[in-house]
Amino acid sequence: MRRKRIAALMAGLDKEYQQDFSKGMAKAAALHDIDLCIFNCQGQAEEDVIRNDMGENSIFDLPDLKSFDGVVALCYTMVSSMALDHINELLGELGDVPLVTIDTFIESAIEVTFDDVTSVQELMRHMIVEHGYRRFALVTGPMGNKVAMGRYNTCVEMLRDHRCQLDYVFDGSWTRDGGRTAAASMLKDPKGLPEVVICGNDDMAFGVMEGLSAGGVRVPEDVKVTGFDALREAVGRGLTTILRPSKDAGIASVNILVDWMNGHKPENRLVTLPTRVILGSSCGCEAKAGTAEKYMRKMSEQHRNIERSLMRASSFSSSLAGVSGQVEAGKVIANFAGGWGVNDMHVCVTPDFLNPEAGDQGEGYPERMLLLASWSGGKERVQTTFDTHDLLPILTQQHEKPLALVFSPLYYLDKNFGYAVFDLKHATGFELYSVLTLLGGALMSLNLKCTVTAYATALEDMSIHDPLTGLYNRRGYNQLAPMRFDEAKEQAQCFAVISCDMDGMKRINDEYGHMAGDTAITRMGRALRVLEMDGMTCVHISGDEFIAVGTVRDADHAAQLGESLHLAIDDINHRDRWITDIGASVGVFASVPRENDKLDDFLIRADGAMYRNKRSRRRDSRAE
Repeated sequence: MRRKRIAALMAGLDKEYQQDFSKGMAKAAALHDIDLCIFNCQGQAEEDVIRNDMGENSIFDLPDLKSFDGVVALCYTMVSSMALDHINELLGELGDVPLVTIDTFIESAIEVTFDDVTSVQELMRHMIVEHGYRRFALVTGPMGNKVAMGRYNTCVEMLRDHRCQLDYVFDGSWTRDGGRTAAASMLKDPKGLPEVVICGNDDMAFGVMEGLSAGGVRVPEDVKVTGFDALREAVGRGLTTILRPSKDAGIASVNILVDWMNGHKPENRLVTLPTRVILGSSCGCEAKAGTAEKYMRKMSEQHRNIERSLMRASSFSSSLAGVSGQVEAGKVIANFAGGWGVNDMHVCVTPDFLNPEAGDQGEGYPERMLLLASWSGGKERVQTTFDTHDLLPILTQQHEKPLALVFSPLYYLDKNFGYAVFDLKHATGFELYSVLTLLGGALMSLNLKCTVTAYATALEDMSIHDPLTGLYNRRGYNQLAPMRFDEAKEQAQCFAVISCDMDGMKRINDEYGHMAGDTAITRMGRALRVLEMDGMTCVHISGDEFIAVGTVRDADHAAQLGESLHLAIDDINHRDRWITDIGASVGVFASVPRENDKLDDFLIRADGAMYRNKRSRRRDSRAE
């Protein structure tokens, strides 16, 4: 009997809020002995990060959410409108599956939210009443985002109620780049800087502070700045901000689902968690004693982790650059996982990801996936294919403890390869997106290597084959025939050359045209295919001339092959009637090559036999 499973949908697991929320979910899920599968895309990237929305959002097509016992959706983290629309569509198809949403109202769901209004009112009252500031700017999250607009509207109401001035409103898209852009716009505006910049989250607040500092403006001496979310960096650097208990929200979400799964759907459709203001030096207040020291210790530890991560990523990149095939790629990835110390790291790709002729899988995933690399519990697992519906083989197998896994998309530019799976501890570290980027680039490089090799092989194949008949051409003959002759000589085998010259080609060209002549040559090429069944290499030398070479049992066997060619020509004339019959004169020579024999000697003897046969056929034709 499999464990119960919960799916969580979110974007931006590199962000502190999502990390804390996920850890809360994992803690509660482990207490209830439930597997947790988090489906995560990158979300809003900074301006210098290459991101493909289609590639990112493909991860949400992976799970069959109806197969889960419960679902948690952090819709408001989906900054991409494409992702948000897609998530809403998927959630609308859940039916009776228990669903918890965060800061999002859906008719069938229990919503977990935060009392942002009270804390934003408290913050604004602090800035307006206690500090006496009158001129404000607002840097919001994406316009249209419920959470961002809730914070924005509360700020506007407070400013209006206290008759304060709102000089600027900027959409900062939740990012530091957005905050820097907002600061640059304020610095250029002739009406001057506001007294206070209220930001919808801490990342945008830091971007504003960096942008103002670049313009020679000091915080808090010249302009006050506040944030939201109480990131550890924010609290450590003395940013006035608002704390949302994200880990508690993760725990609450799982607990609600567990009760629901056990038949006790909560009557209260809305669960609201309290928030609180944390005052810092960025608004002009004194920072809490000891906070900076704690932050510096934390930053020192993070700096060491980042250095180790960069070294691992650099080594991983070098190792991946040299891989040349599927098996080697799997080994390199598994070795990296072992060195990284992860409990679980799995790379799942489409089975034909190295096939240059395979196009994109389109929407969704194929029915089966290839487990390219798998590291779990300190052991490497063998490459295998599995049903995509299962998500990952270890989820269908007995496991002693509940799993907390993060599924993220694998792609490079517009090429989707599949997905990677990590244990939650390492997916919330510094390496997640750098490792995903390296993996995507390595898979693309491997795909391109196979494509180049395939094209080179195809070009080589085209260069030695005749496009009209599909048989080898003269270049192919020059490559293959000497090798076959030398092998026969070394092994003392009987070697045969069958020379074939079509009859009446001038008449066909004169009476029916050269296109008919090409058709006649094509039909002759079909007839020669009968010799390939006996291991002969068939060649269209030029015009109406053909050759077949190869080893035979003896001279009688070679003569039988010559007769079988005549029979094949007669069969085509009889079974596939055309404007005229085709015919050919055939000459055969076969012998065990002696030490001084050359291939040309055999060819001359076969040609001689062919011309004797042609003269005989002409005499017979005149006699008739």
